[in-house]
Amino acid sequence: MDQVLLGKLLIATPGLEDTRFYKTVILICEHSDQATMGLILNKPLFNFKTNKLLKQMKIEANSSLNIDNTFYGGPVHLNQGFIIHSDEKKYSSSECILEKTIITTSEDILIDISNGKAPINTKVFLGCAVWDKNQLNNEIIQNSWIITDSKKDLIFYNNNKKLSLWDKSLIDIGVDPLKLITYSGNA
Repeated sequence: MDQVLLGKLLIATPGLEDTRFYKTVILICEHSDQATMGLILNKPLFNFKTNKLLKQMKIEANSSLNIDNTFYGGPVHLNQGFIIHSDEKKYSSSECILEKTIITTSEDILIDISNGKAPINTKVFLGCAVWDKNQLNNEIIQNSWIITDSKKDLIFYNNNKKLSLWDKSLIDIGVDPLKLITYSGNA
């Protein structure tokens, strides 16, 4: 399987027309000739902490834990959970995305989260983004995405009021977000 984009980040450009992906940063978790799957790193679900997800799954959480938001991973498989985490622990469904960063879909990690035994860096998602064969390539050709290497500090970055993950990702590669334009041309 050709995994050339595995572990890369896609940074949405201002010209991307699909509003579901406005100013998103996506971690590519799977890539082949047939399809690509990724998770939006910077869209927390409004008023939906992971405690609520655990409750819906009938997993009792330690009430003293302050568990972070669950993130909107993308518009596909909205009932499917995905957990990106550091590699201190591995589970039956764990797959390495890049060095020291893993994706897991098993309930075992949710039980560890509920008991305060989760890996040090953990991010929970519902849904994912999926592109069919050539769809992502076409969007890249249309200048909808900037592709860059990912880093652990970006994957687990917490947006703050001064600097969003989208802004930080662009600045880290030397692009001033205020100078991006919404149109493109071809030479």
